[in-house]
Amino acid sequence: MKIKKIIFVICSFFLLIFIASCNNETTYEETLVVATNAEFAPFEYVEDGEIKGFDMDLIRAYGEYAKVNIEIEDMDFDGALLSVSSGKADMALAGITVSESRKESMSFSNSYYLADQVVIVKSNSNYVSLTDETTLLDALSENNASIGCQRGTTGQYYIEGDSDWGFSGITNCEAVMYDNGALAVKALADGKLDAVIIDSAPAKLYCNSIDNVEIVDNVVLTSEEYAIAVQLNNDELVNSLNEFITYANENGIMDDLVNTYFGDDEISVSSSVFNTSNLFSVLKGLGNTFLITIVAFVLGIIFGMLVSLINGIKSNSIFVKIGKVLAKVYVSIFRGTPVMVQLLIIYYVIFRYFTGDAIWIAMLAFGLNSGAYVSEIIRGGINAVPQGQMEAARSLGLSYPKVMQKIILPEAIKNCLPSLGNEFISLIKETSVVGFIGAFDLTLAFRKIANATYDYTSTYLLMGLIYFVIVMLITLILSKIEKRLSHARTK
Repeated sequence: MKIKKIIFVICSFFLLIFIASCNNETTYEETLVVATNAEFAPFEYVEDGEIKGFDMDLIRAYGEYAKVNIEIEDMDFDGALLSVSSGKADMALAGITVSESRKESMSFSNSYYLADQVVIVKSNSNYVSLTDETTLLDALSENNASIGCQRGTTGQYYIEGDSDWGFSGITNCEAVMYDNGALAVKALADGKLDAVIIDSAPAKLYCNSIDNVEIVDNVVLTSEEYAIAVQLNNDELVNSLNEFITYANENGIMDDLVNTYFGDDEISVSSSVFNTSNLFSVLKGLGNTFLITIVAFVLGIIFGMLVSLINGIKSNSIFVKIGKVLAKVYVSIFRGTPVMVQLLIIYYVIFRYFTGDAIWIAMLAFGLNSGAYVSEIIRGGINAVPQGQMEAARSLGLSYPKVMQKIILPEAIKNCLPSLGNEFISLIKETSVVGFIGAFDLTLAFRKIANATYDYTSTYLLMGLIYFVIVMLITLILSKIEKRLSHARTK
């Protein structure tokens, strides 16, 4: 009965994930991959498990116009630009401004929206009354202000100064960069910053949703034009997008979008953390986290065993020597560099032209990383097996591979089971960075919920609690397995 219940729970879990990922959109022969950063409301944001916003409605309208499928991939802003420049995505929409440096790695459509950069300050600060740009910037400079912004955006370049953008910078001020504007405004409300510089449209939403912050009146730092980023030299797609933008302006599509997102009945994207849509999102993220962890762990054991076996071969053969050198280089690289760096290099450099789901690359990257550590764990387990067992088996005529397979490795696995369990737990926590390449996991699911609701406290506490419960359950299971093995040895 217990086994049937467990099977029922597992099947129900994956059924919920399947339902959460289903859609009924019209399909065409050609599919275009669109990278975005759905943390920039009202242009792109997540609501009820769906990526919505001005940009998203615009590109879906283009899909109907050009008779192509639009596949939207959500990732960090830097990742969206990198996906286009590296060929991972066909185009990117995320409130992207054209610059000369960006033109070196990607092409752009015509402008489709004119935006302004504004300053947000605390409602009770002295900066609120400074409604002149020069006076406000001088005050920030005199006070050595810490100014928040979204990483890689116009706000950052305006604060730091950038000749390519034509900005001289704000003297004596520090640019504090965040993954998205909402986090910067939340930090401002908590007293960690003196001001935030960001686009006017999302600034209004943030100020309506987060207490004790407001936009400084009558101060517009700079204006900029948003455009669609496209793979470099893809003139056919650029021309098609330009034709659509002209069509949208002439046929009221653009006016309808402006009225929907910036009209009198301006939208509000804030919602409750605890709703059905968010539950499905968390379940999907949890399922992907376990999937990546389990596959990576299995790959890690395979890679780790191969390395351990190669290092254990006693032979002067040139092929064995080369194998040992390669194994040493592999272990040194993956133990000597951060897993985040490995993930980015494998996804954007080694597998630059891979266009499948980023989850597959995440599995491989974490599998390779885990293999480097598992090889050392298994080596320690093998060394713990009495040398006499190897000698006795070889004296009976068994070959080295046979001895390792039948005698040494089974004993070594028992010896290193606690360490392997710790490696599995570490993998669960380390996979929280896969969102940087657009793979959807538990951490990314909660990040999207937090950015949609602006309730960072309860959202992140709940995320931490779920990770804690998972680790405690796995620790309990491993503890029971170790006790059983220990009991079996004493018999």
